[in-house]
Amino acid sequence: MRKPKRSPAPSATAQDAIEHWGELLPLADFLPLNVGLRSAREQTMISLLGSPRLPLTTHDQPDRASDLVKRLAPTTTRISGNIRVRGIRPAVESLTEVMSKVFSEQPGLEDVLDDNGMLVVRLRRPTSGLPSTAISNHSWGTALDLRLVGMESPANTHDRIPRFIAVMLSAFNEAGWFSGIAFHDTMHFEVADQTMHKWANEGRFAP
Repeated sequence: MRKPKRSPAPSATAQDAIEHWGELLPLADFLPLNVGLRSAREQTMISLLGSPRLPLTTHDQPDRASDLVKRLAPTTTRISGNIRVRGIRPAVESLTEVMSKVFSEQPGLEDVLDDNGMLVVRLRRPTSGLPSTAISNHSWGTALDLRLVGMESPANTHDRIPRFIAVMLSAFNEAGWFSGIAFHDTMHFEVADQTMHKWANEGRFAP
């Protein structure tokens, strides 16, 4: 995967910044993705963090989070001026490190990057529009959907991806996060299956 060059800071106006970071780039320039990583399996998540209380819908039901997740995600953490997340402690710590690295390498991105939530207890909402009975990894506070301020989160962007996602791919993958581009969900990053097991072995899920 080609590591994006340091991008010049966009010009002063907010609209210029949105256009700069939202520019669609060829996905082929950033392949391969997720080398050595796989999406966290539902079985892994339940075995390590417990199951949300079923049944779930496609809408957030925060009271149905597992007891361990509630203990590991007690408060909201501010990552930047726009991004405030509630997730389990090791995932938020990792995310903070990733974002610090990205923002230091990509001037201007911090001002326009926003999110659509981390701990969101629900079923998956596939970008194909088809219904799913699988539990979303957001339900354990280990996944994050990103967007630009005032814009919709990019879902399936096919063979092109917005610049703001492209410049973050390497940092997330290096930290053990899996990119949702692999299942046509461009906005999405989640802690990979391998990383979940590693953190468990390190005792990082102790309440």
